[in-house]
Amino acid sequence: MSAWRWLFDSRGKAPRKVRVHLAPDTGEESLDWDVPLLYFRLVIVAAVIGLLALLFLIVSAGSLIVQKQEKRILVRRIDDLTQKVARVHSLETQLEETTLVLFKIQEMLDVQPQLPDSLVADLVARRSRSGDATSLLEGRISMSGQQMLDASPSAWPVRGWVTREFSGQRGPEYHAGLDISADENTPIRASGDGVVLVAGWNEEYGNFVLIEHGFGMTSLYAHNNSLSVRKEDRVRTGDVIAFMGSSGRSTGPHLHFEVRRNGIPVDPKNYLLD
Repeated sequence: MSAWRWLFDSRGKAPRKVRVHLAPDTGEESLDWDVPLLYFRLVIVAAVIGLLALLFLIVSAGSLIVQKQEKRILVRRIDDLTQKVARVHSLETQLEETTLVLFKIQEMLDVQPQLPDSLVADLVARRSRSGDATSLLEGRISMSGQQMLDASPSAWPVRGWVTREFSGQRGPEYHAGLDISADENTPIRASGDGVVLVAGWNEEYGNFVLIEHGFGMTSLYAHNNSLSVRKEDRVRTGDVIAFMGSSGRSTGPHLHFEVRRNGIPVDPKNYLLD
């Protein structure tokens, strides 16, 4: 009879038992216990279950450790990529801001400015990647500095008191634009030439207008009492697009004015001319 069958075969008239014999090395009297086979079986089953549970816990813990380590590596890689992308956007912004300043200087000196061919090609590529189906920029078109100046949001949308400045710091101090206070229903004007992307309402901005100026630039005018333009309207610098109010999340009549570069809010005063 095999040991396995001897251990678990309970057939027979008399109850089966397992004798445990302890013989001390000191020469003292040995100890004997007769353990019912059922109890012995239970001990073995419990030991096997405990061993399997321990192995399961070890494997699970190892898997969790590996997953946690992989997550840390992915988080570091994402942080690195995010920093690189932010750096690229910053360099693009600096390049176009520098170009815009150059055109302003050339205009002041009464010199006809002209975009370099390499910059034209770069702008065309960006417009193509963004999926914007316009003919603002094509390889055969030469864009003058004056056109770029007209398209940039460089005119104040309203004259009044700046009650809150732009702040790019994340946290409670973050503010994506300028707050300009004036009398209710004061006309709000387009800060640059462009096309109305949105003319509508939401809980945050109330009645607002979003204008695309080209070159990745957009401007936003929020908390208006009413709007005077519709989606896809073409506007020029100084056109009335809305009237000041206090709609949306607002504590009083004012304009919340944003300038965005590639969808990222930037300080409007970097573009506004006094």
